[in-house]
Amino acid sequence: MNQELCIIIHGFTGNPWEVDPLANALERIGYEVITPLLPGHSISNERMEKVTALEWIQMVEKIVIHAIEENKVVHMIGFSMGAMIAAIMAYRYQITTLVLLSPAVYVLSPYLLRMKLEKFLQQARKVRSMSGQTVHKSPLIIRSTPIYNIFQFHKIVRQAKRIFQHISLPICIIHGQKDETVDPRSSELIYSVSSSKDKELHYLPLSRHHICRDCEVDSVVQTVIKFIKKYH
Repeated sequence: MNQELCIIIHGFTGNPWEVDPLANALERIGYEVITPLLPGHSISNERMEKVTALEWIQMVEKIVIHAIEENKVVHMIGFSMGAMIAAIMAYRYQITTLVLLSPAVYVLSPYLLRMKLEKFLQQARKVRSMSGQTVHKSPLIIRSTPIYNIFQFHKIVRQAKRIFQHISLPICIIHGQKDETVDPRSSELIYSVSSSKDKELHYLPLSRHHICRDCEVDSVVQTVIKFIKKYH
């Protein structure tokens, strides 16, 4: 039997830390796992370097091509923007399964804007209630992302949206219903338009965007493992 490889792609401005719990679980049960750091990103969350969407795709593409040349069974797994890159790979190459975690289709929607406003108001109330304390004792760390990089992110999203209807391999989609970054309806769209006859859509009622680091991570791990074990 051919060796099985799971390629797990992290999200925009992120790093492999976002998917480490899933990667570690897959390694423990015998899968080979690769979690590349996309060009321009960093482990320490430093300011992004100026890179292109093409560079992100080409880096993952090299890994996929090498695995196929070695006759490995390839499971593509992607988180957020990484899910969109994973989908592009599944469209271009002979991939066995595709797993999309919090796929980033609808990033700025009325639903998300409302959630962000509610979160901001909650934080503002907390600050006001901190009697005698200054805001710097409870800082909100916001890392700005250059417009150039955001534009490259949207290029990935647009490219992936055009090919979902042409994807026919087994696909598993998982999304947190409390996602504050990507509208959960993104997953519903992909599920409805994909051509796959074997597809699953799972919603996590308590999870936000980083589902591999949230309270239902065990469900994520179990769902992914159960899904990819069906295909060799």
